[in-house]
Amino acid sequence: MKLAKPIVNENGMTLCGAGTELTAELIDRLSKMDVAKIVVEGHPVDTGEPEKGLAQHIEELNHRFRKVSGDPLLREVRDIVLRRLEERYGE
Repeated sequence: MKLAKPIVNENGMTLCGAGTELTAELIDRLSKMDVAKIVVEGHPVDTGEPEKGLAQHIEELNHRFRKVSGDPLLREVRDIVLRRLEERYGE
């Protein structure tokens, strides 16, 4: 397997670049560095969980912004994210 995206730590430092071949040794080192998520090249893996639809994404977005609904700037940020979601789902 090869990385599709670089692995970056919490300080923004690149640990491994995109295209890096994953070996057992490298996976072990990344695990010891508490890297919890990577993106590899290829087809998505079926996790058995249904994909989120637009309605569920909108519900989560509204939940995240519920405490700052009175802030006009953050409402604008929410609306930008909402428009992006709608574009992504073709609506």
